[in-house]
Amino acid sequence: MAGSRSIDLSVVIVNYNVRPFLEQCLRSLYAASSGLTVEVFVVDNASRDDSAVYIRDHFPSVQLLVNDSNLGFGRANNQALQLASGRYLLILNPDTLLSEDTLTAMIDYLDRHPEVGAAGPKILDRYGRFDRSSKRGLPTPWVAFCKLAGLSALFPRSRLFGRYELLYLDPDQPARIDALAGSAMFVRREAYAATGGFDEDYFMYGEDIDWSYRIARAGWKVHYAPVARIIHFRGESTRRSDFDRDRAFYGAMQLFVAKHFHGRYPAVTRIWLALGIRIAEIIARVSRLSGLLIWPLLDWSGLFGVLLLARYVRWGIVNLTPPVAFSLLIQSLTTVLCIAAFGGYRRRRGEATPLAQGVLLGFFINSSFTFFFPQYAYSRFVTLFGLVVGGSYIGLWRLLLHRFLRSGLWRRFFRRKALVVGCGRVGREVASRLVRDSDAPYLCAGFIDPDGEATGSIIDSLPVLGASYDLARISRQEGIEEIIFAPDQTDYNRIVAMVGALDARYQVNFKVITSEALTSTSLPLPQLTAHHLAPRRPAGIVRKVASLLTGR
Repeated sequence: MAGSRSIDLSVVIVNYNVRPFLEQCLRSLYAASSGLTVEVFVVDNASRDDSAVYIRDHFPSVQLLVNDSNLGFGRANNQALQLASGRYLLILNPDTLLSEDTLTAMIDYLDRHPEVGAAGPKILDRYGRFDRSSKRGLPTPWVAFCKLAGLSALFPRSRLFGRYELLYLDPDQPARIDALAGSAMFVRREAYAATGGFDEDYFMYGEDIDWSYRIARAGWKVHYAPVARIIHFRGESTRRSDFDRDRAFYGAMQLFVAKHFHGRYPAVTRIWLALGIRIAEIIARVSRLSGLLIWPLLDWSGLFGVLLLARYVRWGIVNLTPPVAFSLLIQSLTTVLCIAAFGGYRRRRGEATPLAQGVLLGFFINSSFTFFFPQYAYSRFVTLFGLVVGGSYIGLWRLLLHRFLRSGLWRRFFRRKALVVGCGRVGREVASRLVRDSDAPYLCAGFIDPDGEATGSIIDSLPVLGASYDLARISRQEGIEEIIFAPDQTDYNRIVAMVGALDARYQVNFKVITSEALTSTSLPLPQLTAHHLAPRRPAGIVRKVASLLTGR
């Protein structure tokens, strides 16, 4: 898009396996570029979804850089920043959507504030809520303590305890802050020249805080400027990556402390802070792993019940005295630990071999246990019953679960209720696909006509429920979990405005499907989006359990 005059803005997007989001981001970016001279760089970090080929074919004006491996966020951005020539630079995530006035409003703000070296817009999350990462404070020892200790969560709007997310500042008023989000970061060229871009020691996370801090130390101001809004589908690239997210996030915190706090704070303070970060990492890992416990818990509870049943079959009673309960607990737990030792709870948790090996080893250990501790040797029959019936139970519930999930029946029972915004050609095609595909994860409730002209009519057996100003009310009344924008002519200003008007208390996910995306992509409709779960919804909870059980 560069002409003969100087370039107003250089946009740098680092992509990793989020092709559908990148396509929408670029379309909204070009729609927002009217009246500006803009150059766009896309750095692809070895995506496996043919992103690079797609960009070459459909966006020839994009300057594409393709890496052979995932170099990380900061290093990949620096590759393009070294080639950029705009008087302003925009670091932009591929899973973002811009309003059509985003670029002009932010450039105008920076033009009117020459003391500002970097600025960020108001960011909305996928549910239309204010994204707290839009404005942040520095993780000084006190701020980090409040964050790690949970004080910032308990008192989010306190000037004393809530200085990391700065929620005491009005989200609709500009403010001087400490750190911006790297998802949408406007930087003045002179500020970039003074600081040299991102620190490549950070692989992922923390580099935006580090750069904001260095820009401020170089004498520039860092501003939160809600003169424009963008939507950020947070975390899409990291969901498709195989690196250790906890190690990257908490390692970035440790790196920031070591780099910027050495010499500013006493050694004991830095040691205390490093220890707090390590404890927080451990808690995060335990929390992440806790979801995996559902498999061994189901096995353990089932085996315990089988052993109780064996006592009833053998003696006709269940006298669960403490010694008996302890014995059954140990026997069932032993079998679960043996299955774990053979890898039965790793990624492919339905494989028969580690299950059989674990059950057999558990049987031999439990049999030996009754010989060495005769006070617990109530009956060899109980142990043998546990081997046969317990082993059958462990294999059978996995088999039934696998068959159920493979059949797709769970999707039919637990679909997300969806609205299609747009009742033109694209909207009708999207709704038609949803209705035809019995395995689609969405149940179409009807249309929204943005202009309201078709409200009350029936299109292809689906009702037109209202206009754009009715979207929030209808979503709430109908229990909508998914809003699919499918306009014939994409108006990103209107889309961002409608998303921003949604009630933040109701987590309604949304996506945009343009006429170009509908015809040019080879992906079927359900795959055009990221399938996210809406918390506190029964269907979402069921799918959450299913994802934990399947490991997908």
